[in-house]
Parts: sequence; C-alpha cells; structure tokens
Amino acid sequence: MSHAESRLLQCLVHVQSHLDGDLSLDALAKVAGLSPGHLHRTFTARIGETPNAYVSRLRLERAALSLWLRNATVGAVAKEVGFGRHETFTRAFRRRYGVPPTAFKSRGATALGSFEPGRQPASSGLQSGYALSATRVVTLEDKHLAFIRHLGPYESVPDSIFDELQRWARGRGIGGHRPLLGIGHDPPGLTPPERLRFDAAVMLDGPVKADGDVGYQLLRGRRYAFTTHVGPYSTLVPAYMEIVERLAAMPGVTFVGVPVVEMYHETRIDSTLEFNHTDLYLPLAPGVP
Repeated sequence: MSHAESRLLQCLVHVQSHLDGDLSLDALAKVAGLSPGHLHRTFTARIGETPNAYVSRLRLERAALSLWLRNATVGAVAKEVGFGRHETFTRAFRRRYGVPPTAFKSRGATALGSFEPGRQPASSGLQSGYALSATRVVTLEDKHLAFIRHLGPYESVPDSIFDELQRWARGRGIGGHRPLLGIGHDPPGLTPPERLRFDAAVMLDGPVKADGDVGYQLLRGRRYAFTTHVGPYSTLVPAYMEIVERLAAMPGVTFVGVPVVEMYHETRIDSTLEFNHTDLYLPLAPGVP
C-alpha cells in the first residue's frame, strides 16, 4: 500500500466518526495530508466512489437506520448526519430511497425488510446451533485499535485477515494475547453488499500510525447491550436478530443499529469451530439507565 493509500485509511476513519461535521473534499484533504486532487484520485480508485458520493451514501444510510430504529424527528436526524437544511436532506433522501424521510419513517420496519438477512425463528437453545447469555447494559471505555478493513458481505470476511493482523502486531513487538475484535459499520439491507465495511481489529495500549494495510482508530466509549454468543460464527445472524427482539422488550433502551462490536474470546479466529465464544455489543442511545 502506498503512502497516499495509508493516508486514505486515516481519512476513512475520520469520516465514519464525523458524519455530522465538515466532510468537504478540502476538509478531507487536510485530514489526509494530501492535495484535494490527489485525494480525489486515490479515494475514487481505491474505494470505487468519489469522496462526495461516499460521504453522502454513509450519511443517508445512517439517517435511514435512525428513522427506523429511533423516535427522532426528521430534522434532528438530518442534523445528526451533517445536513444543515431540512430541504436538502429531504431531496437527497428521496433520490436515494424513492420516498421522503417522513414517509420512510411512517412505514417502519417494512421500509427495511431486507435489513435482517437470513431471518428465521430463533431460540437461544442449542437446537438453534447456538446459545446466548442474558442481555444487559454495559459501558465500554475508549479502545485503541489497529485494524484491517474488509469491504464486502460480512459472511465473506476471511479468517486470514485476523492472521495478517496478528502477524503485523508480532512484527512490531506488540506481544501478549491481545483481544481480537470485529466491527460492523453498516446495516445489511441498506448498504449494498459489496460496500459493507468490516474492521478486523486488535486492541492496543495506545495510538499507532497507519502502516500499510493496517490502520488505527479510536473506538469511543459508549453504552452497549452486551450478550455472549456460544456457537459457530454462521449462527451470528439469527443470534443478532434475537438480541434485537430482546432490546425491543427492554424499557428505556434504544438500539441505534451500528457500529456493532464483536469481541472474540479465542486467540485465533477459526470459523470451522462449532463452539466459538463471542461477546456481542449492540450500540445504544445515550441516557440508557
């Protein structure tokens, strides 16, 4: 990976955590330390979208998810994803989803029928191929992470991406059994499968500089719904659906969709194992008791 592409990783991390801020080409070029023209060319070649198209898509996908999951006004959601004018947001939303945001919100879950891929009747008993612990609200503190990003369907994330990350850590003297994490940034059904962002990550003691395919990000502390899953990774989808149903029945809890964090108990990721232990963290709105 070139120096410019390493800077691009830094830019992508900035975008995902500043959807409500200035994400113009000039602002992103300053973050990346590149000229606007250089960033535009590198970004488009590497990501397959222009910076403006990428930012607009992420903002609108996040807005659609918020309208479905939360009891928030259209104006509040528009502001949260960086649209200063309600009218501009409405036009952009209609172009992407075919209906204005008010109509999308009123349709509720039917607007996102494909948000739950592979949905099936789920039970936490072993007859479903997995088991779940009770779900409770916890707070995670800030986490320093080195990561490698995978673009594409979540089910196609290869085990080898975690092996590559661990080799990188060992090569830089980062020893010990560091926790491995997976971060899903996008909702299937809203985001095209080929655009889904998954970060294979390893926990660090502090910040590091981006290095080749390995980037750095700070996972900000927040409140999550925490559940432990035991079973093959192939059963994570129905497990997530069961947890979402649990959250809907918990008073005072508002699930905000993404990013979803997986923390793996295993020291090496092996999707062929039948009894993997994975801590699942689903993000909640602030103010959860």
